[in-house]
Amino acid sequence: MPNKKYFLPIFLLYTITSSLFLIFFTLSYYKTEKDDIYKKTAYKLRAYANEIEFMLRINGSYEKILNLQNEYEINLFDIKSNRYIIKKFDKPEFKNKLYNDDRYMYYSDDIHSRKRMVELNLDIRTSSPKQSIDALFLRTSVIFVVVLLAIFIIAYFIVRLSYLPLLNQIKTLNNFITDTTHEINTPLSVILMSAEMFDKNPTKYLENIKIAAKTLSHLYSDLSLNLKNEPNHIETLNLKDILEKRIQMFELSAANKGITIISKFEDVEINTDSSKFKKIFDNLLSNAIKYAFKNSDVVVSLDSSTLSVVNHGNVIEKENLNKIYDKFSRFDTQNGGFGIGLSLVKRYCDDLGFEVYCQSANEKTEFSVKFKNNYKKLEIK
Repeated sequence: MPNKKYFLPIFLLYTITSSLFLIFFTLSYYKTEKDDIYKKTAYKLRAYANEIEFMLRINGSYEKILNLQNEYEINLFDIKSNRYIIKKFDKPEFKNKLYNDDRYMYYSDDIHSRKRMVELNLDIRTSSPKQSIDALFLRTSVIFVVVLLAIFIIAYFIVRLSYLPLLNQIKTLNNFITDTTHEINTPLSVILMSAEMFDKNPTKYLENIKIAAKTLSHLYSDLSLNLKNEPNHIETLNLKDILEKRIQMFELSAANKGITIISKFEDVEINTDSSKFKKIFDNLLSNAIKYAFKNSDVVVSLDSSTLSVVNHGNVIEKENLNKIYDKFSRFDTQNGGFGIGLSLVKRYCDDLGFEVYCQSANEKTEFSVKFKNNYKKLEIK
């Protein structure tokens, strides 16, 4: 369940505002439909009154009116003689033409027959549309509840889906800040301690200072490059010469863990960006040493189509293979790191038209960088 401190206010804000809109539209719909039912009933009563008036004007006979088969009851009152000609019900007192109570709806109006010689008062009564209105209320309530539940369910998933990535980013940023402090503090502590102990064993502590300084330089390089998006500067490179020089930089940190770096190189020249290629290799080799078992081998191979770096250590789980190039992704908390090295590798490989692959099984992990022969601007010589 997401952090309630952040999740609940967003969820409530979404559901409350949506519910208020739903209530407004539901009430508007109910009122409109209710008024429409009354209007239709009133219209039918007026139409029936007009029909009676028309019949009286044609022949002035009340018998046909009495014989009308209809759902309506009528009172017909002769105003001049002050007597009822037809009386089917007791009329309640009301001033307007239309009146409605819980059981009936009434319509009352004056009509004329025989060319306005006879003035009559007509009252019509029919069943109240309350039953139809109750049905409307029930139908509207059911729709309201269903839609409200749908809003809550949709709100939960929308807020969850939109909020969790943000929460993960905040968590990642917090971890990044913590890791940054730790990663920088470790080599600084080594430098300070080695400086204090330098007189006792200058050679040993000088090497420690060199390793710590290179570690800091590597961390700074990763952080600064991660914020930049440099264009390619293409030149012809001899990869074998570059790799041999880069390996020398890592021999000390490898020896510290009893790791032997084995090189298997062919002479390869390609047109590519020197800085980005070096950063690709440095990160792959640095990771290989960092995550390798102590007293094991790291094998670096180069041929005309592929650069590969192999180490022996804990495997990367299959479900994580597609995530290792994501920025700040880390799946081994014991060895530290920012989780940006492989992100840079992937980004620079994309920039240079290379393809990077990872295979991990049986305590062996291999990263391969494929030089694409069909890449027009960076073709292999």
